[in-house]
Amino acid sequence: MLLAEEVVPLFGPMPNFDTILRRKIAKSQAYCARARGLGLPFLGGVLFGGAGEIHWIRWLAVLSTHRRLGIGRRLTEAVIAAIPAQSVLNVDTFAKGNPGAAEGGGLSVSCGFVPIDIVNVDGKARQRYRRCPPSTD
Repeated sequence: MLLAEEVVPLFGPMPNFDTILRRKIAKSQAYCARARGLGLPFLGGVLFGGAGEIHWIRWLAVLSTHRRLGIGRRLTEAVIAAIPAQSVLNVDTFAKGNPGAAEGGGLSVSCGFVPIDIVNVDGKARQRYRRCPPSTD
């Protein structure tokens, strides 16, 4: 799968990712972006999960040739719409100084997330962003 191969430098190897993505889509725990007629199975994808009032975007990527076209935003907005309205949604993306940090942070902020802290994920520094539910005041 081209998408999984392209992001190996950022996320590491992801064997059978297309199978995993299809399985998660069937469970309503993922979305993908496709384009008919381009010969590409996926232009982008997002995996998410959570329970109760805490949810996470676990993984989000878009093919480099299709970035800055709104695909990441639409995938993020689909997740926001899919979780309960009063849920907190977190995403851990690349910390400042790492490849992908500007893109991940920019997308997160543009979708209403705010940076909250730096966390260690699998031995790597990640910037955690949080989107809180709308105020009911």
